[in-house]
Formats: sequence, structure tokens, C-alpha cells
Amino acid sequence: MRTLAYLPAILLVAPICTATAQDRTSPLQPGQRVRVTAPELGITRQAAMFNALGGGVLTMTADSTMQCPLADVTRLEVHAGRRSFTTHGALIGAGAGLLSGVIVGAIEQSRYECDPDNAWGPCIPPLPTIPIMFGVLGAGLGYLAGSLIKGDRWEDVPLDRLRVSVGPQREGFGIGASIEF
Repeated sequence: MRTLAYLPAILLVAPICTATAQDRTSPLQPGQRVRVTAPELGITRQAAMFNALGGGVLTMTADSTMQCPLADVTRLEVHAGRRSFTTHGALIGAGAGLLSGVIVGAIEQSRYECDPDNAWGPCIPPLPTIPIMFGVLGAGLGYLAGSLIKGDRWEDVPLDRLRVSVGPQREGFGIGASIEF
């Protein structure tokens, strides 16, 4: 009799549970590469192949098939292709080129003698074109090197902020909800 008292609440929550489960599975397709973090299970950024999501359990294959309760997952990422490091390479190359150009310019400057009686001035100023030329050359070489280096790109899969569960309790059925912040 007591269980019948909880029946209206269960009927109200059941559609929410179904809608939540459908929203969770939409960004993932079987066969996609995923990266999972579940600190309570000792899993840190584990890359695997997604198999299925059902009943609050994430099933994936890495070296073997493993199942991870979705409640323990703190971060879930999906593979979004590969990217190159052309911009980073160009910036690092330009910085290295400018620095080496300043050093070469200073060495070239020191080769000239300073003569205070010289009509053209006491010393020959360093050529600003040397650091600029080295910077442009370094940026070009860095751009080429960065285009050859590829890395994986990962996008976060939003985990639901509201988890609703319906299950048996000591004195009948219970409804639990948790909100993550």
C-alpha cells in the first residue's frame, strides 16, 4: 500500500530520466575515440573507443572492455580531429630569430672601431635589419616545423548537471536527485 503512494512521483520522474538518458547519448556515437577522467576509479585522461552508454554505465574499449559508472566520471572528452602547431611554431621561430639577430648584430657592431673624430659619428649604429631578417627567417622556419607537428584535439562532452535516480529503499521506493556545481 505504501508503494502505491509513491507511484505518482515515480510516474512524474520517469519521463525526466528517459529524456536525460537520451540527451547524454546524443553527442557520442559507437566507435568514437573518447578520453575519460574518473579519479575515484584511478582513471586519468584514459583514451578509449566508445561502445555504449546505458543504465548509468559508460562502456568503452582500451586494452580491454571496461565499464565505468557515469556517476564517477568527472570529465568526458570526444576526439575532434587533429590540429597543427603552425602559429606556435611561427611565434617561437620569430622570437628565436629576433634574439639570434640581436646577438649577431651586437657581434658585428663590436667588430667596428669607435672613432670619436670620425665625421660620420663616433660609432656605427647596429643595423636593425639583421634582427628583422633573422626574425622573419625564424618565423618561416617555425611555421614550417609547426605545420609538420600534429596533435589531437579534444572537446568536452557536457555531463548532465542534474541526475535523477529511482530505486528501492528500506521502506518502499525512493527518488534521489543531485546537482553538481
